[in-house]
Amino acid sequence: MSNSSSFVSTSPGTSACHGFSDNTSLGMSPPQSSPPTPWRGFSPRAKGYNPDASIALVGIRGTGRSTLAVMASGALGFRLLDADQHFFQVTGLSRAAYKAEHGAVEYRREELRLMRAMLFDNPTRAVIACGPGAVEGTGQTWLSEYAQTHPVIYVLRDAEEIKRHLRVWDTEAISRLIYLSGPTHRSLSNFEFYNISDSYGQVADHVSGSGQQSPRSLALKRVEHDFLELLFRITNRDHHESGLYHVSHGTPSLAPEHRPFTYSLTLPMMDVDNAGPLLRDINTTADVAELVISLREMRARSPNFDEPVANFISRQYYAVKRYTRLPVIFNVQFDDSCPRQDLVYYLRLIDHGLRLAPEYLCVDLSCGEQILKTIIAAKGTAKIIGQYTDNTVLEHGWDNPALTAHAQLAERLGCDIVRICREAESTTDNFAAKYFIQSKSADFKIPLIAYNTGRLGRMSCYLNQVFSPVTDPLLRSITSSPLNDTLLTIQEAQKALYSSFLLDPMYFGIYGINVLQSLSPAMHNAAFESCGMPHEYKIFQHPTVNHLRHLISDENFGGASITAPFKKEVFALVDLTSPEAQAIGAVNTLIPLRSASIDSLIDRNRTGPVAALYGDNTDWIGIHTCIRQNLSPINGVKRRTTALVVGAGGMARAAMYALLRLGVRNIFIHNRTLRHAEEMLRHFQGYCSKNGRGSQSRSSSRSSANSAEGTPDSTADIPAMTLLSSKSDPWPENFDRPTIIVSCISTFAKDGQPSADTSLPADWLASPTGGVAIELSYMPLEPPLLKQVREMSDQGWIAVDGLKVLPEQGIKQFELFTARKAPGNIMRDEILKAYKVRGGNGAE
Repeated sequence: MSNSSSFVSTSPGTSACHGFSDNTSLGMSPPQSSPPTPWRGFSPRAKGYNPDASIALVGIRGTGRSTLAVMASGALGFRLLDADQHFFQVTGLSRAAYKAEHGAVEYRREELRLMRAMLFDNPTRAVIACGPGAVEGTGQTWLSEYAQTHPVIYVLRDAEEIKRHLRVWDTEAISRLIYLSGPTHRSLSNFEFYNISDSYGQVADHVSGSGQQSPRSLALKRVEHDFLELLFRITNRDHHESGLYHVSHGTPSLAPEHRPFTYSLTLPMMDVDNAGPLLRDINTTADVAELVISLREMRARSPNFDEPVANFISRQYYAVKRYTRLPVIFNVQFDDSCPRQDLVYYLRLIDHGLRLAPEYLCVDLSCGEQILKTIIAAKGTAKIIGQYTDNTVLEHGWDNPALTAHAQLAERLGCDIVRICREAESTTDNFAAKYFIQSKSADFKIPLIAYNTGRLGRMSCYLNQVFSPVTDPLLRSITSSPLNDTLLTIQEAQKALYSSFLLDPMYFGIYGINVLQSLSPAMHNAAFESCGMPHEYKIFQHPTVNHLRHLISDENFGGASITAPFKKEVFALVDLTSPEAQAIGAVNTLIPLRSASIDSLIDRNRTGPVAALYGDNTDWIGIHTCIRQNLSPINGVKRRTTALVVGAGGMARAAMYALLRLGVRNIFIHNRTLRHAEEMLRHFQGYCSKNGRGSQSRSSSRSSANSAEGTPDSTADIPAMTLLSSKSDPWPENFDRPTIIVSCISTFAKDGQPSADTSLPADWLASPTGGVAIELSYMPLEPPLLKQVREMSDQGWIAVDGLKVLPEQGIKQFELFTARKAPGNIMRDEILKAYKVRGGNGAE
């Protein structure tokens, strides 16, 4: 972590800000409200808003407000209003020029007039990047009123990054300004976002199969992900539908607290500070990350909850979000033996946690009923975990009636989950904890978590089914937290479940006519090993689907990856299919169900007679994910975004579906055999018509609904799908050049050369902002189109090879096979290793 992430209990130096003759130089005058008032009772603001309510961003200059506003506008389909641009558009002058020409008094009057109009004339569907006037004098009153019914987000950034961005003044002066302005910004806002910057060398999670690093145009992708994730929570939109964690899918999508054997990666806040970006190397398959804040440690480091403390916590929270990509439990450790002043500090921390809009907020049930009611009323979209830790040393242990009483209190007050813990005094306490869950769960409508703490309690942790606390081997190696000795890793917990015969070993495989060189076995078997699962992934090469009938009669069979040409044949064999498989018309993932209900998809890793067959398609997910990850923010999907699909086979259909799910309105299709392209076009015209996404000819008018997937209006627009019969055709005049290209032409290496020329006319690649081009074939690894596109990287083009697409669809297959989160980084790395070992050969 940078030094800016540390905190002290005193304010920065009180000397004059170096280089500041007027603090408005950074877009913020000295706060006109007083410093933080003493604690006068706990009354956090309610966090519920109309999903279409306009959103305002505040913060000092250099924090990235304007850039974030552009991202938000594109993702939500809201209008963009930037205070500086709005001032210039209305007056014809910049702020400085207007002030010089008309004087400070008239400038201030005009600024306030425009600010009020910008806020209150745009109550819905707008993203507003506020200027300095919003937090001064009368502007404070208006913004405070606005925040009662609208999300107002305070944007922070490291002082070093602000200095680097603005290229003015020094870090000490900027830190001083952050400290002085913080109380005002926080009093006028109800959420906050810490804009964590990555250096260019840290932008790429992985290089491509050909060794190409992600280009600079993707430098903002991490920030975009973090900020949009916050926005989707604030506006109560489905972030899964936006693709932030996983692509929304037709299979049962239960929250992790409702799935069996889920895990919470325990991260003490001070370990986050020590580990820093090393956390990005964690290959965790945890379902959530739990940021644990020790109240006693915080009090010891900083007796008062002040601006440095608040800034530090916000940065640590967003560091966890950045590096783990997991939903977060915000947990402040507290017990009823703490002195009264600690309760006040605790509530300040809880109030601050609500400003971060975490997915889960842990609240100690010993706080008192009235305080609990207040917190729950202000929770917004956060789910409340009612926590009770039994510190008594009594003979009846888990029979203590106080445990049940606290669980009942949590449910009665409206908690979403209840967690009961006590330190194990002997190994028999683990069986008592298990019995407590078995005997009490049916009495509650909310999930019940119960386990013992300490080394003797580890058995109860792997037997517990919801958010069992775990650590990671990397955390054990880089931190000295005593928790590392008392927590299991996920691999250890999973191995214990299989060793205890609670879960069963199974076998899976890839089925096709030419799969002996498949890379999938290496990928899936590495994933099984990483997760502590004794499963095996095999190769099934057969000329027909007849042998598949034998496999599905085996009680130990767990599922199969289906390859061409059997994807359509298997579609006819299954009893249940996902909407995605129906839309594409093919199945690439076959799963035997042990009951006839689709709900059994979440209850995996158990052998038994096959009651039904489920068919799914994950091919589109690999394409969807690679587009989303490599499409630069400037090329984000908008109303005029255009895409090109080359090919008309099964993978081209998956590409078409991926583009529709991304919200692309203009899709062109080119295929050598026009008849096949026409057939695919008719298929998706029928699909769109049936599902409310009708299609139209090129000449028809198109609506201007919002561009963002997951927004209420995203299905209202009508996509235009058009055929391009020849590469010699000029690009149609009425359409933008494509910024998304997916080549689905199957190639193979012949005498070291590709078997087909996949290159495209230069005119078709003339997008002024570049784009992303994906080649699904990886034999050879650099087909003509990718070579062509890589030579245009300085024009904003990003090339994605097939070795990046393959693991993304395999990740979803793994999760369907096991109902567990996949170790994505390991699967991506293993694909590349296997490809290199085989000298660039491999077929799916």
